[in-house]
Amino acid sequence: MTIIYAAATALVNPPGASPVLTLKQLWEALELKARKPQLFLAVIDTCSVLEDDGKTVLREVKFKDGGGVGMAPVIGPKVQERITCIAPISDDAGSGVEVFQSTGNASKVLNIVSTGTEGELLLTFTFEWEHKEIEEGSEEALKKQKQYQETAPRGVAGMINAVREMVKDGKL
Repeated sequence: MTIIYAAATALVNPPGASPVLTLKQLWEALELKARKPQLFLAVIDTCSVLEDDGKTVLREVKFKDGGGVGMAPVIGPKVQERITCIAPISDDAGSGVEVFQSTGNASKVLNIVSTGTEGELLLTFTFEWEHKEIEEGSEEALKKQKQYQETAPRGVAGMINAVREMVKDGKL
């Protein structure tokens, strides 16, 4: 058994990006992603919110058949996740985090909003995928880690692009 790690960070508003996204818009989208992930992740077919107290969400997601190269390991046809949302304390606080913890295994994803040294808005995704079938330190583990690390930046960029499109369309 091993846990495969990957992470990626992207500048939310690179030069020329339009519209410029605010912390409030980005966080609103992340909260929406916790409850309606299929709007952001093509690999998810459906999502049922089982519990939601405003700060913690228990959801059950069903993945589409086939997944894809570099997609998250599908633990089963349906996966339950508990998402803890630690929102920024104000619209210009600069940081917030969502922790996605799979129930029944050690897989975990963090979506982190932060700021850089010049106040620029950053989005980071970290991934910890449990693989019971892969031996720690094996060639297979190395191959899988490289695969996940190659796809991690696309996940962050895809989220930012989706948020930007939602803002353009007046959905956020």
